[in-house]
Amino acid sequence: MLRALIHSSEIITGQGIKKKDGRRIIEDDLTPIPNGALVYSARKVRGMEVPTKIEWLGPTKELPKRFLRIPRKDLKEKHAIIPGLVDCHTHLVFAGDRSEEFAERCGGATYEEIAARGGGIVSTVNATRAATLMELERLAIPRLKEAASFGVKTIEVKSGYGLTFDSEIKILEVIPRLRNKFPNLRITATYLGAHAFPKEVKREDYLKQILEKHLPEIAKRKLADCCDVFVDKGYFTIEESRKILDRAKHFGLSVKLHADELENTESASLAAEMNALSADHLLQISDDSIERIAQSQTVAVLLPGTAFYLKAAHAPARKLINAGASVALATDFNPGTCMTLSLPTIMTIAALYLGMSKAEIFAAVTYNAAKALGLGDSIGTLQTGGTASFSVLPFPTFQEMYYRFAWSPEFLVPKNIKKL
Repeated sequence: MLRALIHSSEIITGQGIKKKDGRRIIEDDLTPIPNGALVYSARKVRGMEVPTKIEWLGPTKELPKRFLRIPRKDLKEKHAIIPGLVDCHTHLVFAGDRSEEFAERCGGATYEEIAARGGGIVSTVNATRAATLMELERLAIPRLKEAASFGVKTIEVKSGYGLTFDSEIKILEVIPRLRNKFPNLRITATYLGAHAFPKEVKREDYLKQILEKHLPEIAKRKLADCCDVFVDKGYFTIEESRKILDRAKHFGLSVKLHADELENTESASLAAEMNALSADHLLQISDDSIERIAQSQTVAVLLPGTAFYLKAAHAPARKLINAGASVALATDFNPGTCMTLSLPTIMTIAALYLGMSKAEIFAAVTYNAAKALGLGDSIGTLQTGGTASFSVLPFPTFQEMYYRFAWSPEFLVPKNIKKL
């Protein structure tokens, strides 16, 4: 079936961003079409109409005659169309509530004091282990709906709050169930068993489990697209991480790293060396690693919501961008250090505290974020013949998404737009 959207305020295609591989983006690279029209094909999936392919896009006045009689929606130049937003780093599947811990921390309690009482990541791990597959799915569903309400069409979901074979598998098994319930979203799966070391297992024994049990079974059952490792002080060393990532690549998984967040370990350089899809966080990245990332295909995924939440210094976005790195933004939605699914709010923080321009922010949540998931060839830009992953904004301009700080889709997104 064919559908048309006409008289959008503009269609920002991002085609210039893709031509430059997401590097050193300027305003002209947004490649906008004023008063644009978009024709797409769609199919019914479990009663839901899911866009599949862009059949044509251009100025509304140039809409080909063959599309004049298909069903259309007139946006009356009140809504912009952009590539579907991509949230390329989330920890969406977990159980437990740490809101009381957050209140305590804001009241002066230290992380060490909270951890000593059984809080921190241990609290989330215990709750996630205790939850059933169905309970984890039930908790994840409204989170996905919330993310989608902000225009997110593609989202990455990591494991990492189980830290045992059975619980890591259980988390990953939730993701195909979510794909089944949300055919309108693309959900990628990342195995992050190397998120921390469980207290009940010796360090060398857990590393052996990851290498010899977790990764082979996950690959065999095709439960993950990528493997991630938290490389940092007190977590996984460069040597341990290299073993895990090499093993993951042996099984056909793409790799990515939590890198240089708490301390500079030159893990961003390891990401570039291993041709990782992304190096994420980068609060403590060195100048040398910035150059290595800039010269590689590895995307620098910045998570400014986490630095904001922790009142920490932000990643050096301008250094990375000026060096020629592809820079993406993501929410890092997680229960301990960034409890938000609002990608527009992350964009606001990036504009104010990372010094990123409109064009750089746009690239960071579309093409570059798609590239960080290995999907830059299929999503993140709009072109005739391409995948119909697009978002219709509740605003006539893209920049209003982050100018309107912490806006609510419930009140701003019209019903006829919510269905798209």
